[in-house]
Amino acid sequence: MTANPLHNAVVGLMPYLPRALIWRFSRRYIAGTRLSDAYRTVSELNAAGCTGTIDVLGEDVTTAAQVGTALELYREALDGIRDNGLDCGISVKLSEFGLRFDVEGCRKAMHSLLESARDHDNFVRIDMEDSSVTDVTLEIYRNLRHEYGRLGAVIQSCLRRSRQDVIDLMADGPTDIRLCKGIYIEPEEIAYTDANDIRDSFSEILDLLLKGDARVGIATHDPVLVERAEASLQRFGVGKDRYEFQMLLGVTERLRSRLVADGHPLRVYVPFGELWYNYSLRRLRENPGIVGHIIRNLFHRQ
Repeated sequence: MTANPLHNAVVGLMPYLPRALIWRFSRRYIAGTRLSDAYRTVSELNAAGCTGTIDVLGEDVTTAAQVGTALELYREALDGIRDNGLDCGISVKLSEFGLRFDVEGCRKAMHSLLESARDHDNFVRIDMEDSSVTDVTLEIYRNLRHEYGRLGAVIQSCLRRSRQDVIDLMADGPTDIRLCKGIYIEPEEIAYTDANDIRDSFSEILDLLLKGDARVGIATHDPVLVERAEASLQRFGVGKDRYEFQMLLGVTERLRSRLVADGHPLRVYVPFGELWYNYSLRRLRENPGIVGHIIRNLFHRQ
């Protein structure tokens, strides 16, 4: 995705702006800094007919101590989801469990988390990060999914490899995939850069998943892709137990409400944590085009 010069200029200014102003940009999309904020937000979403997924903000940690802190926070989240009677899962970035400096330690942390999730009968999504860790992320997912049934991965339609990744995953047995466009800026030789090419890749991969035996999280705020997805669901006669639409907190709420009213299962991703500032700056640097969307939404609630 590309951004106009204004968007890039705004992103460049972000580190020099007061945190209170940055929070104005972020608060719509982040539940807060504490688990209680996430629980409250998920409870409100449940009341509106949506399920939730809690994301603990933080990635690319550099020490084993940070991994331990993240693991304990996720365990606490699982306890709170159960104790508050929430319809909610969790999503984990493997770099928050040390993927970039200790792959084996990351595996052990994931095993530990998944044991806790199994005790709570809850679902864990392994999020996808940039292309430098695609292979190892999918390899860890493959190794764990047969042992822990309630586990899913993410495929990004912007990557040229993704169609084959999906074919390989489905050939290896039942799988649960969250399909999204992807937000990371990647080299053109490995990623589509044209918006229509990314859309077409998304639709092609979605049809592969729906025709196979995968369960699919259709993660998009793009009305064109939502319309195509609804047509595919009808064309293939897919039951509601095999798919759900997925959206981010605070984005395209009118479209979200329409999908729920039409009877589609819908999940909202709920990020929270003390690292909200780092998260906000990182997301904007990775995709300056988000700036225009945020600015519009400061003045117009959907």
